[in-house]
Amino acid sequence: MFFTIYKTTNLINGKYYIGKHQTKDLNDGYMGSGKRLKYAIAKYGIENFHKEVLHVCNTEKQMNTLEKILVVPDAELNYNLCVGGNGGFGYINSLITKEERSRRGINGNKKRIYQCGRIFSEETKQKISLIAQTKKGEKNSFYGKNHTDDTKKKIAKGASKRLGKKNGSFGTCWITKHNTNKKIMKKELKSYVELGWNRGRK
Repeated sequence: MFFTIYKTTNLINGKYYIGKHQTKDLNDGYMGSGKRLKYAIAKYGIENFHKEVLHVCNTEKQMNTLEKILVVPDAELNYNLCVGGNGGFGYINSLITKEERSRRGINGNKKRIYQCGRIFSEETKQKISLIAQTKKGEKNSFYGKNHTDDTKKKIAKGASKRLGKKNGSFGTCWITKHNTNKKIMKKELKSYVELGWNRGRK
């Protein structure tokens, strides 16, 4: 893996963009992801931009430090919008607290940061609900179809593997207290009931 600092220059007006890029191929064609840079490339054409690799660093930390030193946003000189040293999945992940990860449903997979925890508007929620409703009955692609005997056997075989101690929830139960749900081992139930917990969950 190469940890690079690059400079992409507009050959027409001289403006440039300095950024960092992790890659396995130094000639992967990556020109930069800055918003102003992308707008400029769309306006002037990619053929009017030249990219050069300024530094190849040993580590991601070294790359971030070097970018922080080199990037100084200046609307008249460059396309950089903010100081360097930030950005990238590693940096973004470091800013998200454990509680926020839990709220968003992020499981630690860096690539899922932009896919999980999306907050939908009420309008979007209604559209999703409407789509779900229209897929009922004859509009459902599985409507009127049945599983083959072979498929039924596979489903039954898979279910049998999850019975008894092979089931991840074996020997557990849910308890509730003041609208708080908690999953415990059944053998602990008596002690929790004595503390005011009720079996089941809301």
